[in-house]
Amino acid sequence: MTNFVDGTTRTRWDELRMFVRLVVEIGTIFDSNGINIHFLNRQNSYRISNPKDVERLFKIPPRGYTPLARVLRNILQSHVQHQQNKKLLIFIATDGIPTDDDGNPNLPEFKHVMEHERQVDNTHVMFLICTDDSETVSYLRQWDAEMVNVDMTDDYQTQKKMIREIHGANYPFSYADYVVKVLVGAIDPDIDRSDDLPDEDDILS
Repeated sequence: MTNFVDGTTRTRWDELRMFVRLVVEIGTIFDSNGINIHFLNRQNSYRISNPKDVERLFKIPPRGYTPLARVLRNILQSHVQHQQNKKLLIFIATDGIPTDDDGNPNLPEFKHVMEHERQVDNTHVMFLICTDDSETVSYLRQWDAEMVNVDMTDDYQTQKKMIREIHGANYPFSYADYVVKVLVGAIDPDIDRSDDLPDEDDILS
């Protein structure tokens, strides 16, 4: 999270802060209650509707392990109790393999939460990749392909490079396109597939 994004003076944490500000600004247009921000290793913040609050929250740098299974389970259980069948969009920023609270890898538990404890029809999950080490998050590309209402994306420059490798060097992909991809990629299957490699049948045809 504290590594610099290639070719910039911004860290992954800086980019995540900018993205969360954007989500707050856009999200409050549709829901005046604001958004909830769940940190993995410190107190959560609820109903954030002022982008300035995001700056305050992100002044504290990230630390600790990656207990994604526990935090996601808590979010899902709370949503079921209070929101019933209302659709839910979750953004998960991660820079590595999920762990328990003691730092032990627990990817199978996290996968179980995603597959069996999430209401897949009305809970959409966008994974935001916050690392240059693709090996540590390779499982997410498989989930993107196999799980319903799940998408993943990287920072803008990396995402643009990936899409142009698939669609051609001159394929238009502006920052506005990137924002749309991040915000609705887990909701709209067509946008989700924009960075998927073509099927073998498509290549042969």
